[in-house]
Amino acid sequence: MPSLKTKYMRLNLRNPIIVASSGLTNSVDKIKACEDAGAGAVIIKSMFEEVLAREDYGLYESAPYHPEAHDYLNAEIQLQYGPNDYCDLIAGTKKKVDIPVIASINCISAKWWAEFAVKVENAGADALELNVFSVPTDPKKNSAELEKMYFDILETVK
Repeated sequence: MPSLKTKYMRLNLRNPIIVASSGLTNSVDKIKACEDAGAGAVIIKSMFEEVLAREDYGLYESAPYHPEAHDYLNAEIQLQYGPNDYCDLIAGTKKKVDIPVIASINCISAKWWAEFAVKVENAGADALELNVFSVPTDPKKNSAELEKMYFDILETVK
């Protein structure tokens, strides 16, 4: 059988199959099962900016986010992990698997990410996925300002 080894983001993968951020990647056991099934790498379930905002603001209602974020966070994310638990998941996973473990940040600003990116790196993540998205609802912002926001986030995390 031919070799499927490849490189992705300077990571050596045994094959190009990468399990995306999902319910399949939110626990050490599930990630180990992905490796056993042949995955070349995994992306840990995303840490959302709203989780860090919750810790910073104390209450969702105080945070500058859409009200539906409150329900989503209470229903799914809060039941899984906070920032420290996320880093523990990375560290625990790195002890159990031999494939690259990629952390994932879902963000809309640069505010909390510099410090958290360092924690993720220290926990052992092989790489960091930035899932940046902001709904352009402010008609006063032009496309250059929106683009700058993306670059600001990248520079902060770097």
